[in-house]
Formats: sequence, C-alpha cells, structure tokens
Amino acid sequence: MNILIVDDEPIFREWFQMTVARLGEPYRIAGEAANGLEAIDFCRSHTVDLVVTDVKMPGMNGIELIKSLKQEMPRIRVVIFSSYNEFQFAAEALKFGASEYILKAEITLQGLGEVLQKIGKDIELDHSKLVEINSLRSLLNQNQLALRTAYFKELLLGNQQEWNDFQDKMLLFGTGLTERNLTVLALGNLPTSELKIQEEDLRILAVTNIVNETLMNEAGNGCSFLYEDNVVMLLVNIKSTSMKSQRESLLLLANRVTENLRKFIGVHAAISISTTYSRLSFLPEQAREALEALHLPLFYEDRSIVYDQSPIPAGQADTIPVPDNFHRYLDLGQIREVSEACKQFMNAISEQKALNAKQARALSLELTYAMVNKARAYQVPATKLDLLYSEAHLEVMRLKTFRELRSWTETMVDTIVQWIEQHRRKYGEAVQNACDFIQRHFSEELSLQQVADHVHLSRNYFSELFKKETGMNFNEYLMQVRLEQAMNLLSTKTLKVSETAVQVGYANASYFIKLFKKYTGISPSEYMELHNRA
Repeated sequence: MNILIVDDEPIFREWFQMTVARLGEPYRIAGEAANGLEAIDFCRSHTVDLVVTDVKMPGMNGIELIKSLKQEMPRIRVVIFSSYNEFQFAAEALKFGASEYILKAEITLQGLGEVLQKIGKDIELDHSKLVEINSLRSLLNQNQLALRTAYFKELLLGNQQEWNDFQDKMLLFGTGLTERNLTVLALGNLPTSELKIQEEDLRILAVTNIVNETLMNEAGNGCSFLYEDNVVMLLVNIKSTSMKSQRESLLLLANRVTENLRKFIGVHAAISISTTYSRLSFLPEQAREALEALHLPLFYEDRSIVYDQSPIPAGQADTIPVPDNFHRYLDLGQIREVSEACKQFMNAISEQKALNAKQARALSLELTYAMVNKARAYQVPATKLDLLYSEAHLEVMRLKTFRELRSWTETMVDTIVQWIEQHRRKYGEAVQNACDFIQRHFSEELSLQQVADHVHLSRNYFSELFKKETGMNFNEYLMQVRLEQAMNLLSTKTLKVSETAVQVGYANASYFIKLFKKYTGISPSEYMELHNRA
C-alpha cells in the first residue's frame, strides 16, 4: 500500500514515517506534502493508495483536499489525523469521503496497524468488485457482438424475418442505422509487418471497434462485423449534402476507416463499396457486389478503395498481358531467355492488374505445363516432371495472392530451366545444335538429311552420333518433340485435334491420333478432357 503523508508540521511527518516503517510490509511511504495543493500534484504523478492528512493547513486544508481527491481521483482512500477534537470536523471529513477520522493524540502502533489493515481490505474488496464488473461488462459486450454478428449475417443472406426486425434490432444494438440510403462496404486485411496486435482474435476485435467508432464519428451511424476470414462487412447510411455528393462522402468515409486502422493498430486494408439502396431486400445483392469488388485488391494486396466494378472498356482488351515472348523463346529452344521472359510477363500482370485470380492462376499453369512439356523433349527425368505436373494445379489453388502466385511460378520456371540446362550440357555441340534446329522446325517436313546438313556432318555419321548421345534415333526424337508440343497445344483446348495434328507436322490426323495414344496411353480427345478437369 502506497501512503502519502500530508501535514504542515515536519515533526509529525517524520514520526509517522518512522511508525509506518515499524509496521513493515505491505505498507510504505510514497511521499510527503506540507499542504493539500502539494498533495494533489503528487497524486497526479505517482501511484498513491492512501492519503493521511491533517485538517488545518495553509493553501488547501484537509477537507478541501478530500473534495478534490474524490472528484479527480476517487479510488484514493483518505484518513484524517487531526489535533482537533471537534465533531464538526469529523462529520465533514466523513461526509466528503474520508475513511477514518483519528486524533493524533490517540495514535498507537497497534491502532495504526488496525486502521491500515482495514483500509487495505477495503481496497482489495473494491478491486475485486471492479474486476468482476469489468468481467461482466466484457461478457455482455461479447454476447452482444456475437448476437449482432449473427443477425447481420442473416440479414445479408436475405432472411425475411430479420428484415422485419430491423428497426428493433438497430435500437437494441445502438447502430443508428435506418433502411434508407443503406450502403454495404467490404473491408479486407492485407499482409503487413506493421501490426501492433499479433493475436488474431484481439486484432479482429480492435478492427471492428475502430471501424465502429469511425462510422459513428463520420456518419453518426453504422456497424461492422466479421463476415468471413479476413473480411469485415460495414453497413452505413450516407446521404448527399450541399457540400458533398453521396459518392464523395462514401469515399471520404472509406479513407478515414483505412487511415485509422493503419494509424492505431498498423492494419493495412482495402475497401469496396456497394451501390446504395433504400430497401433491405437489396442487401444480399449489395453484399455480393462488395465482396466481388474486393477480390482484386485482396489478390494484388493493393490498399485501394473500389467503388464499382467497371468492365474493361471496348478497345482495351488487347492490354491484357499475354506470354508471347515466353512461348517464342521456349519454341526456339532459347531456354536461358525463358526465365527473364517469365519475370517480365509477371511484372506486366502486376502493373496492369488486369487479370482476376482465376485468370492469373490459369496463366501460371499454362507457363508451368509448357515448361514441363519442353523439359520432356530434352529428356529431363519423368520422375521429376510427373510429380510437378500432377501437383501444380493443387499448389496454384492454394496460393491466395498474386505475390505468392508470382513467386511460385517464377520458381517453377527457374527450376525447370536448370533441369533442362543440366541435361543439355551432356550433348556435344553438333547434337545440341541439331536438337535446337529440330525444336524450331518440328512442324515442317523435316528429314535426317536436312538436319545433318545443318550441322555439317554426313548423314550416316550424324545418325550414329545422334543415337549415341540422345539414346534415340532421329525419327524417335522428332516424334517425341512433335507429340510433346501437341500435348501443350491440346492442354489449352483452343484447337481441334485435326488442327493440332497439322500444327505439329502431321497432315494425317488418324496417324497422329495413333501415335499420340501410343505415346501417352490415351487419345488426344481424352487428354483434352483430362486436362480440362485439372
């Protein structure tokens, strides 16, 4: 117990300190003061549990000190020690909140110990009551938060009964919301290293509290609640004014919400805003609209405010990035350039943000499958490629943001490039040049003689050398390159089987189908269907 002794007589202050010292723990003198003004200043800057004060002092007497303490710091207990044996002093001191009134002449060590022990028990009792009250208040708040969240979720799902109870529930929850000019906003948390609250449950509670306070301060109404993982829904009434349009007011409100979250708890967020309606029956559509608009900034981890989902304007569809350079380098066998082309392509997607998550994942798989098929042509071990190929779709679907998708895709491309480079280094210069030539001209009527002429070797010598280094004869290698390229084309499902056959150098579709089934174990049509399901 921290005690402040207040008396204009230094000798009494010294005696009191000595007496308390004899009592020992848990009592200690925190400080001393010569009058009430000094005592008030001390209590403002130190932890004090009990003030022991005289009645008559210059500046501010004991009674005035009690009044000030009870008004400003009511938790501090006060005991009056006085030389005046007059009832009016005792009565007045007790009236304004003193715990005890004791004459200095009657103080004994035992008596002082009993007084301090009694006050200590009173402090402990008050503390336990405060803890209990805070616990009950917290429980009530949690229950109301759970009820409010459950109610609003049903409301956004279109529950007719909840629509009928809307006004009563708004009064109960104290949101101030009305049916007119009701707007739904979706708020998504973005990854950041600035979080001031690491515990997820506490952070979500802090987010909703800050959002609710901001809504009340800015709009005079509103409510927020956790809708699903990482997404908080907001409801608010905003009207246009002579100074601002409804759109301007909503954008300002959204900016204030994101700024307060960043400033107070280090949360970075994106917000999407629905169309405003004046009927509760539109709430499910408003919620869907806000959630769909939020997908893009969450995917690209963009701290943006999305007011609507405008389609890509006519004439701008050609701005959507396509991996032309990537496929060109891959087809030409310029493997070292493929990694850089992949990075440039991913950078273009990141800058333009023109693809949604589904489109970006599809393109990532396209690049990965193309690399796998090219690696097969270079005889990269199937044990490596088959596992990567079979798990790629599941891996891509697991990635939630473009940053994660980009890192995964670039890593896959770089890994396969390394595998191809490792394998290519075992060929001699002539055979490697021949392989690269075949990769560039596989769709043409290519003969062994043409390739031998290209590397400046006789037909027979080149045939033996090629077989020795690749483990395949020329026709087997050409067929493998063509069929691997066919697999790549069929996986995109943009060409018919007959068109694919022509593209890879087979004018006879029936012959192509026979070769493809022998090489893969399934027909081209089955391969397309299987790849489409993946």
